[in-house]
Amino acid sequence: NIRALVDVNLWAPIALSHALFPCLQRAQARCVFISSVAADLPGPRYAVYTATKAALDGFARNWRAELRADGSGVTVQVIHPGAVRTAMHAKSGADPAALGWERFPPPEDVAAAIEAAILRSPRDVTIGAANRLARRAGRTMPGVVDRLVALRRSPAPALPPPDALPHALITGAADGIGRALALRFAGAGYLVSGVDRDVARATQTQGDILNRGGQARFTTADLAARDGVGDVVRAAAGWPPVDVLIHNAGISCVGRFVDSDLARQRTVVDVNLVAPLHMTAGLLRDGAIAAGAMLVFISSLSHFLGYPGASVYAATKDGLAAYARSVRVALAGAQVGVLVVYPGPTRTAHARQYSPDNRREQRRMPPETLADLIFAAVQERRSALIPGAGNRVA
Repeated sequence: NIRALVDVNLWAPIALSHALFPCLQRAQARCVFISSVAADLPGPRYAVYTATKAALDGFARNWRAELRADGSGVTVQVIHPGAVRTAMHAKSGADPAALGWERFPPPEDVAAAIEAAILRSPRDVTIGAANRLARRAGRTMPGVVDRLVALRRSPAPALPPPDALPHALITGAADGIGRALALRFAGAGYLVSGVDRDVARATQTQGDILNRGGQARFTTADLAARDGVGDVVRAAAGWPPVDVLIHNAGISCVGRFVDSDLARQRTVVDVNLVAPLHMTAGLLRDGAIAAGAMLVFISSLSHFLGYPGASVYAATKDGLAAYARSVRVALAGAQVGVLVVYPGPTRTAHARQYSPDNRREQRRMPPETLADLIFAAVQERRSALIPGAGNRVA
């Protein structure tokens, strides 16, 4: 179901936009994305849905900036309806009666409002006054909105008590930010379970931790592959419950979207978004997350600033932040904390590979500094971290 939601709600619009762009350019057309008010609200029972719609918003916003810069003549519009009286609610497993389904506007009315919005202006539109209010509140008062939604959440899952030795599971732990995090948590007395596809670097990082007196084990897995996440979840069944889960693994594909390799862009979606969603769900399902745990999602400063030239990457990071918000509300009753980290430029090989200009590389934050800040935020059980004064100002 997770993959189906991502495929239909996010990947299909991205792939169609890529395939049809020559036609759009010849017609000087407008590309309209139907998002949802849910993109800006926590959805404890719709966490993956909200993630896909937030990611769609992120893609549209960044691609629009890219199209404006290259003068293609193609424009982008995003329309946000609210709940509609369709069969989708029942198909998703919800109880339409409990939702007050009969109060939702019929699809014909919403379609007419969408048509009118498209004909009236190329600007982004939210359909309905109540939806506009809800969306604005979700964006400007997230703490208040999240607490209100939490009052209506479903019972939290029963989770196992933590083990005597604190346990941190970190993806992408062999290099860059992940390696720095693995060394930092191991140095603080955590058992570190690292996940990475690079066997040589994983072996080196594990050896460095052991040589410093820490405890670590690494699992080799390709999170872009369908079985990669399953391999990690199955391995975790024999481990102590996870006290800190850090979704750090990430890749990018930089360049003009319409000229990019669509297969590479799909891998970005699979590693950056699909894998964390599947892994979180699988570990929770199997009782591998400890009560009182911290879940850490590494998003990006692009969530606030935009990233034309890496529109799909930015989309995945927006989706990850939205998913984390919904999971935070869903798991509040189990005392599970959720931290979203929005790093700016970091001095890693990954940043060097994908940056168009490395002349100021020394000004980027060292990964060890970022790891220290994330470790402190986990201990303080914070919900958000924008590391670096300059990044916070931006």
